[in-house]
Amino acid sequence: MTFTRPLCMLTCITLISCAATIFAAPSENNDQAARKADMLKKFDKDGDGKLSDAEKTALRAEMQNRQGGKDRRQWTPEQRAEMLKKFDKDGDGTLSDAEKTTLRADMQKRRGGRDRSQRTPEQRAETLKKFDKDGNGELSVDERNAAREAMKASRSEGEKRQGKKN
Repeated sequence: MTFTRPLCMLTCITLISCAATIFAAPSENNDQAARKADMLKKFDKDGDGKLSDAEKTALRAEMQNRQGGKDRRQWTPEQRAEMLKKFDKDGDGTLSDAEKTTLRADMQKRRGGRDRSQRTPEQRAETLKKFDKDGNGELSVDERNAAREAMKASRSEGEKRQGKKN
C-alpha cells in the first residue's frame, strides 16, 4: 500500500513532463536569413531556388493559418501591381532585397520618418473609433481599406494645400 502512492505520483509527474515536452512551442528563429532559407527549403518544391506563384500561395496559406486566418497585409492586386511598377527596377516581376529596402525607406518617409509602431495608443484608439464599424475592437479588411483611402485622401488634400502655399 505504501508503495502505490509514490508510484502513482511518479507516473503523474512523468505524464505531465511528457505532455509538456510534446506540446511545447518550437523556439523562435530570429535570424532572418535562416528563416528565409527554411521557408525556401520547405516551399520550393521544384528546387529552382525561388518561389513560384503557386509556392508563394502555399506559403501565404500556411502563414495565415499560423495567424488564425488573418492576413496582415491584405494588399489588393492593384496595390501589388502599383508597388511593382514603382519599385521593381529590373522588371523581373519580384522585388530584390535592394528593391525591398527602397520600398521600406519610401514607406517610412511617407510616414514622416516614423515606424508604424511609433503611433501612440491615443492615435490607434482614434483610428479604431473612427473606422471600426462593427465595433469588435479590430479593423477588418474592409475597414482597413476604408482607413487607407481616408488617409490617402487626407494626404492628397495636404499636398494640394502645400502646392497652393508655394
